[in-house]
Amino acid sequence: MIKICILDYGLGNILSLRNSLKYLGFNSDYLSNLNNKFNFLIIPGVGSYSKASKLIKKKKYIDVINYCRKNNIFIFGICLGMQLLLSRGSEFGNNIGLNLIKGNVDIFPNKRSILPIIGWNKVLFRKNKKFNFLNKYDNKKFYFIHSYVANLKYNENILSTSKYDKVIYTSAILGNNMAGVQFHPEKSGEIGLNFLNDFIRNNS
Repeated sequence: MIKICILDYGLGNILSLRNSLKYLGFNSDYLSNLNNKFNFLIIPGVGSYSKASKLIKKKKYIDVINYCRKNNIFIFGICLGMQLLLSRGSEFGNNIGLNLIKGNVDIFPNKRSILPIIGWNKVLFRKNKKFNFLNKYDNKKFYFIHSYVANLKYNENILSTSKYDKVIYTSAILGNNMAGVQFHPEKSGEIGLNFLNDFIRNNS
């Protein structure tokens, strides 16, 4: 049985996520209620990178992330949770992330664009043998809400791209036994739930 741990570090709409997982038939709970008995970790997040980067550095959260890496448990970040997987974020100063995937999080580059980016946007998934189950979601629309974007050091860590105001940016990332999406699958209707279901079942 797939047991999902939601990292409840203080930011993010975790109730909405848990309800979506329940609807899909998954057994999930918050880290505060678990004792390292899970096989898939989700890092959610809505809000400030600067605040989140400090909260998630608490020993109990670092310990569980290290536990996942040691025991080959997949780590999946959503929105701000995806951004935290990277090395650094520039919101309200220089903030250090988890540095699990090399890259930075910076304000959307078009200074004339209206921010935050809110609404449905197409996601173009790159071909990847391990994640070939995502082919059916290529060029489909998912729900976004964000002002900052991921700038990766290595192109091999880019799982998908999207376009806003004529600017192409990274909308999903992947690393060693981990991945993250800038969009909210739990808020993206039926296609988002199907995406979440497939992603979990193919990586647990």
